Amino acid sequence: MGEKNRPKREIILKAAIKVFAEKGYHSSRTADISSEAGVAYGSLYHYFQSKDDILLSIFRERWQLLLDKVKKIRETLTEPGEMILTIIDYIFRSYQSDPGMMKVLIMDVPRHAQFYSPENWVLYNAFFKELAEIFREGQERGLYVNNVSPLIASYAIYGAVDTTIRQYVYNPEFNDDEFPLEKARGQIVQILKGGFAVREA
Repeated sequence: MGEKNRPKREIILKAAIKVFAEKGYHSSRTADISSEAGVAYGSLYHYFQSKDDILLSIFRERWQLLLDKVKKIRETLTEPGEMILTIIDYIFRSYQSDPGMMKVLIMDVPRHAQFYSPENWVLYNAFFKELAEIFREGQERGLYVNNVSPLIASYAIYGAVDTTIRQYVYNPEFNDDEFPLEKARGQIVQILKGGFAVREA
């Protein structure tokens, strides 16, 4: 779909992601966003109340996409381990296809005080509840140990993915050339499956 055929609101959000990723949220102005989007400065306020509203809209819409994806995975797959692997793959592919968006979600959104509003927090936690339910299904089938809280497991799974992607976002010594993304993904899955302990045959 060409830019001219995209809804103006979507064009503004895409432009905001690029501006925030390049300049940082606090160093960016709404004028920078309207210029990048190619829209009149005043028209931006027909879609968003403020720069804060734009940032939080990026979180809400992108996080809802992730939540919808997880729900679809649960509907189409039957094996809990395959579900978790597919979710991990989806998050890594999201970074590969739009690193600027992931940078904004990781570096700018959590630093905004309004991110912790009840509305946003309910949406944020919905993802972990879905992931916890997948882990619980695995426990019920005897695939995972029963002495681990499914919710804590969901935090550990996402935390491993999130922290690794952060290194690609802002650590120049940890990059695709020295440590390919696919290798990182594979090692996360290996750790989640078997842990760090050496087991005797």
